[in-house]
Amino acid sequence: MAGKLTLSRNVFSRPWSMKLFYLGYFSAMGVYLPYLGLYLGAVGLPGTQIGLIASMFPLASMLMPPLWGVLSDHFGWRKQLLIAALLAAVITSLLIWQITHIFVALFIFIIVLAIAISPTIPLADAITLQWVGEHGGSYGSIRVYGSLGFLIAAIVAGSILNVIGVTSLFLLLAIVFCGPLLTSFFVPGQNKVSMARIKGHELVVLLRDRTLLLFIVLCMIGYGTFAAYNTFFGLYLKSLGVSTSAIGLASGLASLSELPVMMLSGILMKRLGARWLLIIGLSVAVVRWLAYATFTTYPILFAFTLLHGISFASFYVAAITFIDQRVPIHMRTTGQTLFYGTSFGLGTWASTNLFGVLYERLHGSGMYFVGAALCTASIVGLLLLIPRKPARADL
Repeated sequence: MAGKLTLSRNVFSRPWSMKLFYLGYFSAMGVYLPYLGLYLGAVGLPGTQIGLIASMFPLASMLMPPLWGVLSDHFGWRKQLLIAALLAAVITSLLIWQITHIFVALFIFIIVLAIAISPTIPLADAITLQWVGEHGGSYGSIRVYGSLGFLIAAIVAGSILNVIGVTSLFLLLAIVFCGPLLTSFFVPGQNKVSMARIKGHELVVLLRDRTLLLFIVLCMIGYGTFAAYNTFFGLYLKSLGVSTSAIGLASGLASLSELPVMMLSGILMKRLGARWLLIIGLSVAVVRWLAYATFTTYPILFAFTLLHGISFASFYVAAITFIDQRVPIHMRTTGQTLFYGTSFGLGTWASTNLFGVLYERLHGSGMYFVGAALCTASIVGLLLLIPRKPARADL
């Protein structure tokens, strides 16, 4: 009995609880993201309705996380909001599974699901960064479990849905969401410093922090170019005659390439700093976009896709670390949700629409040339306007 209790404490110890949380949450994303389009098509929705539903997630990510972040930091509800968000995700997924044939009901519950999950990663990142700051270690060594979960779930979910049918997607999603819901009860709570209530003038001063706002805008531009990859790379490969299985292989190995970068991110951060690691990640992204614009043979495009780990993982880890180092300790969640809402919300929403027009008018090659140019502009801005070491703002 004592041995079982010891094992339980070890598995749900603070760093392991966060590792298991990321593993579970991104497993849910591995079930959801690759198969949402197939699900919406399978229940008989036309393209316009599919586009409308799909746009709700970046829209919710743009509008809701900053509100969640302020509530979390002001009331010290970081852990409680995380639990509530995941519980809502489980319940809403089950409801969606039951009403697949009614578009209006499906649309409403998709909005509820989008609102529910929009704060989960900023909240979890703030919790993890607080733990790392107090006890040592690296964010990437914990977050890497998310990449692993996404990779495994995306592959396994395909086989499961082949058996139970793609219309049961949200039943499977609800089951998988139970994993991070369970682990969220064991994640670290906020300490007294991080629970200091936000004063109104502090939020105003934070939003007037020129360096912080410039950094967020430049990140939004840089990350926005990844929309050209996330949304249109599969279509681009398909137009070049690449098979669906080969496209899936490229996507899977791209996720796999994140693992070593995440695991080594602590060492890279110490040697390079957040700003330079971010610049390196975006520079590698420029090389990727130029390669996609120039070459049309699958083996070459596949090889450059393996740079996804260096480009995206370096960008992501460096960006959230810079934000964490810049904002006051008791406003960590506000800072992360502000970054998440702009880069992953507004940036994704605007870039997806922009690159959709470019793909239609310039095809894949022209679209990726524009992506490379925008990414280069982001790099130049980071070099000229952002200090190498982000001093924490004094509010």
